Amino acid sequence: MSVALGIILSFTAALAWGTGMVVFKVGVKNIDPLTATYVKGLLAVPILLIIGLIIYPPSSLAQPFLGENLLWLILSAIFIALGDFFSLFSLKKIEVSISQPITAIYPFVTILLLVITGTENISWEIIVGAILIAIGVATITFFSRNNNKMKKEIEENVRNEDGKESSETKNQKSFILGIILALTAAVFWGGTIFFTRKLLEGTDVEVIPMMGVRNGIMVVVALAFALISSLVKNKGFKIPKNIHFKELAILMGGGVISWCIGGVSFFTVIGNMWIDTAISTPLSSISPFFVLLLGSIILKEKIRLPQVIGVAIIVGGSILLSFTTG
Repeated sequence: MSVALGIILSFTAALAWGTGMVVFKVGVKNIDPLTATYVKGLLAVPILLIIGLIIYPPSSLAQPFLGENLLWLILSAIFIALGDFFSLFSLKKIEVSISQPITAIYPFVTILLLVITGTENISWEIIVGAILIAIGVATITFFSRNNNKMKKEIEENVRNEDGKESSETKNQKSFILGIILALTAAVFWGGTIFFTRKLLEGTDVEVIPMMGVRNGIMVVVALAFALISSLVKNKGFKIPKNIHFKELAILMGGGVISWCIGGVSFFTVIGNMWIDTAISTPLSSISPFFVLLLGSIILKEKIRLPQVIGVAIIVGGSILLSFTTG
């Protein structure tokens, strides 16, 4: 029963994280990535802390700071802050259908750290399953884009060329930068899962209070950097003229989906060791499937054959990983 629940919650995390990325894509449109990094937690962190205090004793908030836990807490907070920042930055450069599947390769980083540290035994099924999932998300990524739309944009940009660096060249540079940023986010997210797993090994460390504390630290650090950046850039503190309240609300809503639903589901599995981290992590990375599914239902987007093939490969990898829990 615990194994089945672990698999279900891993898929729940994938659904929440995929949905959250779509929401963040909308919310980050007119907001800089650093600001978006802390704004997304302004509602989620209080919810996590309040629920944590309702369910667990107040001492649960102090557990992550005790002994060796403090090291893992700091590392996981730093890594999730950097991962989220680079992911949001990537969304400003490229489409979510490209950025999100690239960031979904974070299981390789987690598995690599698990192998290096000898934390878990990694079987060939886990490695092959993770590779299949990566191939699936790559297939979806490169065949789900609207090539005709991109071609029209490039042709229009070329016609409007004015002797300076062409818009096409700028778009190419922006595209490459977006991919690099997404890959960087995946590296930090993979590290986040590893360090958080180590943190959850600590005595009496509970998932919800831990996430409230860890993500709270992330929000405070990101806010501090945003204020310092504003002071340096503007040579003093200035209130922004155009505050996009709707997009701020969207970011906070996405934070609730990603952290309160996705994060709690995923780290509950890891904290209770219902299935190994090397299995739950790749299972949670199939969020591109849910992005396509939501797009077809809500946005009425057409699902093409390459997308179906990509999803089939992902499901095959997930089934292989599920067999390893037996």
